[in-house]
Amino acid sequence: MSRRWRYSDARSCRCSRIPTPSPWKSRCLRSRNTIEDRKAATATERKFLMNTSAGTLGAESKKWVEIAESLAQEKFAPRAKEIDEESRFPVENYQELADAGLLSLMVPKEFGGIGADSLTYVTVLSKIAKGCASTGLTFNMHSAVVDFLGQIASKEQMERYFSEVVNNGAIFASITSEPGSSFRDKLAVRTSIREDNGLYRLQGKKHFCSLSTGATYYFTWSYLDGAETLQEGLLNVMIPSARENIEILDDWHTIGMRGTASNSLMFHDVAVKPDEIIGEPGSILGKDMSMWSLGYTAVYIGIAEAAYQFTVDYVKKTKSGMGVPLGELDRTQRQIGEMAMLLENARRAAEKLGALRGNLGKMELTFILNQAKYLATEAAKELAEQGIRLCGGRGLHRSLPIERHLRDAVAGIVMPPANDRCLETIGQIALGREAKTLDFQ
Repeated sequence: MSRRWRYSDARSCRCSRIPTPSPWKSRCLRSRNTIEDRKAATATERKFLMNTSAGTLGAESKKWVEIAESLAQEKFAPRAKEIDEESRFPVENYQELADAGLLSLMVPKEFGGIGADSLTYVTVLSKIAKGCASTGLTFNMHSAVVDFLGQIASKEQMERYFSEVVNNGAIFASITSEPGSSFRDKLAVRTSIREDNGLYRLQGKKHFCSLSTGATYYFTWSYLDGAETLQEGLLNVMIPSARENIEILDDWHTIGMRGTASNSLMFHDVAVKPDEIIGEPGSILGKDMSMWSLGYTAVYIGIAEAAYQFTVDYVKKTKSGMGVPLGELDRTQRQIGEMAMLLENARRAAEKLGALRGNLGKMELTFILNQAKYLATEAAKELAEQGIRLCGGRGLHRSLPIERHLRDAVAGIVMPPANDRCLETIGQIALGREAKTLDFQ
């Protein structure tokens, strides 16, 4: 009887001292070569996919997760409908985040902050976003700026801005996106900055400026007049949002994430002091910008969890036409089972990213980051859609939160890197090619 060739057969042939008949020996050698070829061919795959440990949270981290969860359930979730309908920045939520100390979640401990690791950040942020998606998304923008400052700011600048967060509840906005610019291609910087009698003058337009009406400081980048290269001319600045000649355009009229206040901004020759230039020219180039996508992943995990929890609760208490709860029907149970699996897969990818970020090479991080962002945003959209299917026509009413979860989830598939770009990047790396999530012109 013939039997399948196994790797264990090759090992036993290689190690055995008993002479092997020549046909068998030849087969063993061929298989050994095949195994070595397979090892080489799948090195990238093993490198990215074998380590699936998600890590664990310590007691200190769990404390902050519990605080965030309590705020989200008791405060943020009850306000989410109103914030969405009024399309306004969640001022109350940010005051409570500041009072709880959570605005300093990513501020290093040496500057008085919590100094959370990435896994703690993912977990805390997903809880915040589960209560209010707009609060979660804008919290990520604030935290991303904290992360950037930690990489490129001088010690004096870090002391100044981080103390503002820790002591005064300052909120940072990341104002970097521009019309006509996209992560799909090389990112163009058209906002200009010029020297002017000991100051600098900032001129240009930014859009998708989350926290436009809620931030204390704006972090933005611009191109220095006369510079020949980005390395010489890309300047990062941190200016007060109340600075003269900054115009907020009321143009954030969207189907989802309506509370992020992501209006466009116009800088009309805005004065910038020399000590508001963050880092050296070009210092942001090549730095770790994974904080953005790490946070996006967490936010959409939170939305997915909110959609799932609402749907489970709804089918338990809502009766079908047959007079029994929807949750007792086979078809409902199948759908809930599918939703549970989608959520679990996305959550595991997010936890893996949080646990491994900071311990990965550039390509490894890029692979796992794009994987997690894609899975989280697709899961959020799919779970919200499934929730509406189970609710039926009532799911379209604004009296139920599931339609808001869907509208918020849709934003995730186009947030940078857009999901099509995520798949391209994952595919390029899986094929052994170099890939970038963000590149500048």
